[in-house]
Amino acid sequence: MKSKSIFFFLFAHGSFMSAQTINRNTVDGCAGKEVFSFFRATAFVIVFLSCTLLVNAQLPRLTLGNIGVCENSTVLVPLTGLDLVNVGAITIFIDYDDQSLSFNSIENIDPQMSGLIYNSLSNPSRIAVVWTKTSGINFTNTTLLNIKFNVLHKSGIINFAKENCEIANASIPPQIISVNYTDGSIFAAAPTISAEPENKTVPSHSNVVFEVSSPDASGFTWQESRNSGTSWYSLSENDIYSGTHTTSLTIIQVPANYNKFNYRCVLNPGSCPVVSTSALLSVDSVSGFNGSSSKSILQLNNTPNPFSATTTLGYTVPEAGFVTLKIFSMTGQIMGVPVASLHQTGSYRVEENFVYLPAGIYFCQFVFKGSTGVYETYRKMIKTN
Repeated sequence: MKSKSIFFFLFAHGSFMSAQTINRNTVDGCAGKEVFSFFRATAFVIVFLSCTLLVNAQLPRLTLGNIGVCENSTVLVPLTGLDLVNVGAITIFIDYDDQSLSFNSIENIDPQMSGLIYNSLSNPSRIAVVWTKTSGINFTNTTLLNIKFNVLHKSGIINFAKENCEIANASIPPQIISVNYTDGSIFAAAPTISAEPENKTVPSHSNVVFEVSSPDASGFTWQESRNSGTSWYSLSENDIYSGTHTTSLTIIQVPANYNKFNYRCVLNPGSCPVVSTSALLSVDSVSGFNGSSSKSILQLNNTPNPFSATTTLGYTVPEAGFVTLKIFSMTGQIMGVPVASLHQTGSYRVEENFVYLPAGIYFCQFVFKGSTGVYETYRKMIKTN
């Protein structure tokens, strides 16, 4: 208290002298007295506000935590004491939203607070905590206890019934300690998904990327199902999977037998996990060769390659059947279907203008369905601009 008085005196005195100097050096007479009075009043206001802020900043404090929670779980809300000195008695009442929380117990009580008594009250839903000790205890930055709640809903307020709270020191007679009380809350810790993974169709031996987006997730784990979602297992980095713990999963050189596999992402796998919708991978591949090689039966090329806008697709049809030419991006997105029709035996040329495609690497898939089976082959195309 002495230091505050000295501070007040020095500050006021300094302001007073500054006002005097201004008065003497700049103005005279009655007008000078008015200016001097104005500066002196201003100085005292500044001093008063500064001291008020200083006192409030140094007040002891009791704080309830703000905790992220998962629905249908339990949560421990800490009660923390800061700059509490020579404390001999604590009586506090804490209200909570019984639509969001159900009181369970008081746990992890600081050993210095042996003999603490608590009770659960209703109308309103309230927790009463009482503790006394003959010798004073200091709580400089201490978690006094944890309040355990069952979570019914993912957000709610936990606040002090301040008008009923009282903390006293251990002096005789006891003196009430002025304390700042800071309320707490619970909030949803589960992440939100802003973009779900999408189904993909790709040619075999090309890359495919599945993506998920979340503004608040702290971790990601991609999973794969090979039995239409009946069971799932988590993926790890290897020669086939990349980005298994990021927002983007890349499957490299997709094997033909990955057709109809499902992929999903688990966000925040450690706590409050949220699972994305599953995405289906369709691998557009040969369904049967009848002992023959696709490459020996089907011929596909494009000229020029690389190309800037227009290229000519040339392909040979071994027998009457249905021909499909599809253009895929490196991520497996279908960019165009230049041909999808019945053909007779022979060689064909189709000039295509791909000016709408950005520069990059693409694959042209040639699928032929004839009387002897289904065949496919691919051609890598490079667009330069």
